Amino acid sequence: MSGAVVHRLDSGTGLAGWIHRHPFASFYAVALAFSISLWCYLVVMEVMAPNLYGPGVGVFARFQANMAGLQTSAPLLMQHRDSIIVYLTLYAMLPLAAPFFFFPFAPTASALIVTGLGRGAAVVRALLGAYLPVRGDVGWRQALRLYGLLALVLVSLAASSMLYDALFHGGQRLPHMAKTWGLADLQLFTLGWALALFTNQGGLLEELGWRGYAWPVLVRKLGRPLPAALLLGVAWALWHLPREIVPILSGQVGPLGLLLDQARFVTMCVGMTLVAVVFVNLSGGSVWPAILIHGFFNFHALGFATGNNGVRGVGTLEPALMWAGAGLLTLLLAGRDLGWQRRLQIHGGDGRSDPSNLWAPPPPAR
Repeated sequence: MSGAVVHRLDSGTGLAGWIHRHPFASFYAVALAFSISLWCYLVVMEVMAPNLYGPGVGVFARFQANMAGLQTSAPLLMQHRDSIIVYLTLYAMLPLAAPFFFFPFAPTASALIVTGLGRGAAVVRALLGAYLPVRGDVGWRQALRLYGLLALVLVSLAASSMLYDALFHGGQRLPHMAKTWGLADLQLFTLGWALALFTNQGGLLEELGWRGYAWPVLVRKLGRPLPAALLLGVAWALWHLPREIVPILSGQVGPLGLLLDQARFVTMCVGMTLVAVVFVNLSGGSVWPAILIHGFFNFHALGFATGNNGVRGVGTLEPALMWAGAGLLTLLLAGRDLGWQRRLQIHGGDGRSDPSNLWAPPPPAR
């Protein structure tokens, strides 16, 4: 795949042809099917076997009990409870919960499935290449500067959250933040943030789908990076919506509460997407910047967590405002282009050698 990699295939007919014509819709439909199926599976298990592990102890209650036990027996590991290591351990303890591995993995699994069916194994390998730390003509000095800048951005976001709380809330949340982020213990701090940035199940398992596959598809479909980023952020947020099945059915959340929660969550996802796609573009299309930002996104939110509704955490408005501000600042600094032209320059000057051309080919020249 050296040189120009713009890959044009006849749209054809059948499933492969439909994927060619609708690369984002096919990807999103499969990812959403995973999400809906898994939450329906949980509802069915809770209805059919509510006492499977004892009176009133179904699969979800047993899973939560195992997590609490793991918190006691392995506090270092649980410093970041959303690590893929934690969840694989919990799935080994409770195999009936193991299908939920495919919730965070669904976007990546979907991208690999539709790419394989629509384009073939060679293009799947090109997509997997997005796990390299940089792609294209990005030297190691540029890479160090890029990831150094990313680290500075994340540290600044965490510090600004604490400063905001100290100035406007009298530091009421600072003890919770210090405990959650391990700020009073070097070992907890180092391990917690390492697990969050590199093993967060959302970041590590989702990002090949969202910012690896779907991002260039939407940019080339819409022709403009900013609308593509806004659409991707909203789509990413709404993909989580089936997880509300459980709290809605159990009465833990009502229509107004759901609407407010989703508005907050959509705002967070759009803001984070604006930040993430700029760093992805500057890396030449690597998903590692997005993985790191996604891991920070989830770990940072735990510092504002106030409880749980069923399977999801409940937080405050501040993270949404923070990510909205980060997104707007990114837009001001990077422009509406969001670093896309830089990505084209990295790949042959005009993007002709960008591997994403293999699954998201540019429109035909007019």
